[in-house]
Amino acid sequence: MSVRLGDRLPQSVQQLFAPSERERPEGQCFSLVTVDADGSPRPCMLSVGDLCPIGDRRLRAVVRPGSRTAANLGSGRSALLTLAAPPDVFHVRLTPARLPDAPGSPLARFEFTITSVDRDGHEGLPVTRPMWFAARPGRREDVLALWREQHRVLAH
Repeated sequence: MSVRLGDRLPQSVQQLFAPSERERPEGQCFSLVTVDADGSPRPCMLSVGDLCPIGDRRLRAVVRPGSRTAANLGSGRSALLTLAAPPDVFHVRLTPARLPDAPGSPLARFEFTITSVDRDGHEGLPVTRPMWFAARPGRREDVLALWREQHRVLAH
């Protein structure tokens, strides 16, 4: 059953973005769904390296410029971020705003205002594992370096 929690990220969700989560090149995938101009949903998978909470009411994200996700976010249309913090799943509704480009970065930066958070939990059927990714052995250091750079960009 889904329960509306308000417009703030719960502590269990904020912990998913702890700096320690960016110190290993594996972790949870987050699903960001934007809306195309024709009303079609557009999914985009993000990692902890792509997102950064700013307090409990805002999030920042980087996406590839020129992508449909960047265009949809740039339109200001609402977005939905879905993530798992076992035993629950959270659906976070967002209003995006484009941030100025960060010096030396080609990434598109966005800041989201959280408009609502729903917790979806089922007694007897808890979520035990989120969607997960892991960098290939030869790419581990590249992923960590990318995340460090993306978080530098998100901090400005």
